[in-house]
Amino acid sequence: MQNRQIKILGGVFALLLLIVLIFENPFGKDEDEKRTEAAKPLFPDFSIELVSKIEIIAKGQTTILAKQNDQWVVATMENYPADSEGVKDLLEKVTEFDDSRHVSDNPKNQAEYQVDSSGVEAKLLDAEDKTLAHLFVGKNTPGIFNSYVRVADSNDVYVGKGYLQSTFDKGERTWKDRTIFKFEKSHVTSINIVSPEETIELRLDSENKWHLVQPITAAANQTEVENLLSFYSDLKTDDFAEVKELTEYGLDTPTSSITASLNDGTTAKLLIGKEENEGGKLYVKRDDRDTIFMLSKSNVDRMIKASDALTEKTPPPEMEDTNPSE
Repeated sequence: MQNRQIKILGGVFALLLLIVLIFENPFGKDEDEKRTEAAKPLFPDFSIELVSKIEIIAKGQTTILAKQNDQWVVATMENYPADSEGVKDLLEKVTEFDDSRHVSDNPKNQAEYQVDSSGVEAKLLDAEDKTLAHLFVGKNTPGIFNSYVRVADSNDVYVGKGYLQSTFDKGERTWKDRTIFKFEKSHVTSINIVSPEETIELRLDSENKWHLVQPITAAANQTEVENLLSFYSDLKTDDFAEVKELTEYGLDTPTSSITASLNDGTTAKLLIGKEENEGGKLYVKRDDRDTIFMLSKSNVDRMIKASDALTEKTPPPEMEDTNPSE
């Protein structure tokens, strides 16, 4: 009996010891945990809500993003709508920068880390052009998933989370919003596809089933139509084209187009122009906008479908068993 009590008490003691180890951590915290807990933000007075302008200098080019009526635009590109998700990501990154991982305070190391003019310079300002944050974003750390960051008026270099140069510098992709169309696919009631070969019309019936009414009357392949709409209702450009006459892009009298009619009476119509000489991309534009976009041929093919691909295939009738039963 006494041995049994000793075993029980020993088990209770072990359990209590485990609880202490888990919750009290008597052996202390590692250095990373200590640095993280003691970290201070690089921009303690920074607030996303106050930012009205972002100036980005990269590779000798200056891009200015401006907030107009709660919408971000690329001021240096004729106030074209900006990539709102990209702007949000940039702003959130600035709030996350802290001093937990300090790597250098030697100005001679700035070129090595690319936190000088060889990197990306960013200045965030409020509505009165007061600087809220001014920094340089450098190259990736050896671990790839982090980058070097320096506050503009300091020699101290820190590590920031993420591949930050692509967050601050969009390069040839630019800061323009790449959206061509964005609408609810469930609101579409009809689709028209025009190509040099044929004109297709699809309609949604009262039971939410798609049917072809042109060039033939037939049940539509629901999966094919849904896939087409999923792509078209959230269509993004692969690139932007230079401003030229529509004739140069084959968009003055396009031979192909796709139109989605919505239940509110609006339409989303895309005109398909000719293919560029190199790169395999086609020029396209909305019928109600002047911007010329470029889509890869494979993406155009996802929308300009043939009627045969959109028609529900009827399975062949089952053959009767003509063999006599045994």
